[in-house]
Amino acid sequence: MRKPKPYDYSDPRPPSRSQMKRDSSALQVLGGKLADLPDSALKRLALPQRLDEAIREYKKLTRHEARRRQLQFIGALMRETDTEPLARAVEDMEAGNRTQAREFHEIEAWRAALLLGDESGLEEMLAPVPEQDRAELRSRIRTLARNARTEAEKAKPPRAAKTLFRLLRELRSGVRPLGDDTEAEEGGTPEAAP
Repeated sequence: MRKPKPYDYSDPRPPSRSQMKRDSSALQVLGGKLADLPDSALKRLALPQRLDEAIREYKKLTRHEARRRQLQFIGALMRETDTEPLARAVEDMEAGNRTQAREFHEIEAWRAALLLGDESGLEEMLAPVPEQDRAELRSRIRTLARNARTEAEKAKPPRAAKTLFRLLRELRSGVRPLGDDTEAEEGGTPEAAP
């Protein structure tokens, strides 16, 4: 997103109409991104009351033209607000979402490789785990992968695959994944899965 260029007051000329339109459009885009954030994130931003109310009203609207006009109003209100921290907060949240998606895809790739029988990345996954726990984890991962392949062949629900995903996610996040999953490995009812 292009940040609006602040007006340089040392320049004797006023900003051009084109520059004013670009600034207005940039504020509307930022306002739209703010409106797309969940309510919990909006509360953390501590927006001015009028801007907060306008964004909440925008979220209630369903008709295209009404939403467009409300977005213009939000852009106008943002001219009175310091947009630098808001733009930074939106960028940080978008970067966090991209990071989460990248981590999710990485875990999915690990699980897919294990389900295909490729254990070449297993040692990399187990690197942060203390040496004394690696053998047990290696065994659990192999058992879950084998059970997941069996479930897939028999067209059963993917319980072991979901348990394997949770185990890999815990490994990725640095949580010690040595809880008792024997019930899930033996075909019992696992916890809720992703």
